[in-house]
Amino acid sequence: MADILIVDDQDRYAELCRRTMPEHRYRGPARGWSEAKRELDRAAGRIDVVLLDVHFEIPAEQLLGFRDGLNDSEIGDLKRRQGVEILRRLRSSWPDLPVVLMTSRQELALESLPDDFSDEEYTYFLDDDVVDAQTLRGQIDGIVAGRRARVSDGPVYWGTSRAMHRIRQKMGILARGRLPVVLLGPTGTGKSLIARHFVHPHSGRSGRFVSVDLSTIPSDLCAAHLFGAVKGSYTGSVADRVGAFEAASGGTLFLDEVGNLSLDAQKMLLSVLQEGVVTRLGDLKERSVDVKLVVATNEDLRAKVAEGSFRADLYMRLNPAAAVTLPPLSQRGADLGQLLAFCLEQALSRPYLRGLIDDYRAATRLDAGTVAVSAGGAVEARQVGVLRIHFPDRAMRLLRAHSWPGNLREFAMVAENAVLFALSELTGVPPGERPDVVQVRPKLVRDMLAADPTSSLSAGGEGWRFTVALRPQDTLNRVAVECERQYFEALWLDNQGDFGRMAMLLLGDVAHARKVQLRFNQLGLRVRDLKERLRS
Repeated sequence: MADILIVDDQDRYAELCRRTMPEHRYRGPARGWSEAKRELDRAAGRIDVVLLDVHFEIPAEQLLGFRDGLNDSEIGDLKRRQGVEILRRLRSSWPDLPVVLMTSRQELALESLPDDFSDEEYTYFLDDDVVDAQTLRGQIDGIVAGRRARVSDGPVYWGTSRAMHRIRQKMGILARGRLPVVLLGPTGTGKSLIARHFVHPHSGRSGRFVSVDLSTIPSDLCAAHLFGAVKGSYTGSVADRVGAFEAASGGTLFLDEVGNLSLDAQKMLLSVLQEGVVTRLGDLKERSVDVKLVVATNEDLRAKVAEGSFRADLYMRLNPAAAVTLPPLSQRGADLGQLLAFCLEQALSRPYLRGLIDDYRAATRLDAGTVAVSAGGAVEARQVGVLRIHFPDRAMRLLRAHSWPGNLREFAMVAENAVLFALSELTGVPPGERPDVVQVRPKLVRDMLAADPTSSLSAGGEGWRFTVALRPQDTLNRVAVECERQYFEALWLDNQGDFGRMAMLLLGDVAHARKVQLRFNQLGLRVRDLKERLRS
């Protein structure tokens, strides 16, 4: 059962849904943006999917984008694309809320949709209730299943976002197929983890998982490493060598940094993919191999094809149409608190950190039990046997403000080090009133993040930038105040109203949040007014 909000100026779609899919709970139809927003605010996150019409025949003054002076033609165009305007507001305020655009008109301009709106999220209805209900049911079931899917698979953390659930679903399909899988994305986004702990287990293959990092193998030894070699086939070859393809036959072969392959090795790889056999260097005998091939790169393979450093025929054979791009951590901010707990759960299973925990428990005479991680908010009441690692709000603001150029790998390292140093600081210190709580101090997090030269906390960073619109004033002082007002306003919007993050960027310490807020008020800025702009 799902909670579904219908946004439509008429009743037809609502009646169709209630009649043909009575197992779901429905809200609406909301007749426009104002009613839809009111329903979403009232639901407080309980809506699973929004069904949104495109064409709205409602009074002009209720249309998003309406302003005085529009002629009849412009108002008509605004009505025809009102659903797209509502969609943009939904994306801004509820970015992870699934939306299905519904229309029986063949006039929806796809180029007008937001860039992150996928092909699976709009439906052309055929004015046939049976077909339309069947189509819509399939979309709703797929969306609900995705939202309620597992957030992790072993050490792979998918999180709760709509985009990551789509990736997981796509990876599950590709893992079972016979074609290669291409994983794209920046360094540290988890490509090797997904290949080892998701693709291989879901491939249905019983053979080994073999991983080869091509960036670490000298180019003159790469062919022998991948395809094998016989004794004496190259200098230093003193025995027959089994290649990675043979070792992975019946299982999965992961080739990391595939863009590093030489053109000769690329030609050999293409031959193996086409024929399903390998020939060891210096040998004439063909050996059959059957591998699930997964390749990864943080480079633009298409650009390398254009410049001639990557074979076009190999590129096409690698199934680029089904490539999966993993997003950087900076685009997964909503999951940061849960990801922190997930990473530390993995880290706390390792002996050296587990040993520190045991030492701390012994020193504070805490009962043996579990370790819980909390991110922001108030510290929970004491529970017998629970040791709580707590990251206060100020520490979480620092983590969220960081750009994370090293992505998941960097995040896991910072999280682990933060707990390591927090525990070390308390070694030998007399226990306080809450020995069951180990607080990771914001300064500790700040000092670790400041070591990253790309961080806004780093002394050498370029800092935050924006554009000032200069207007003539009576005095230079008024010009300066107007510039200050503009950058305070822009900074507030950019940081979603978080004065702590603003203080970090302006004064280098979240502790100055109150000082920044006072100056914000002195400049005549009002939080209430800017909140409306965040929602719009």
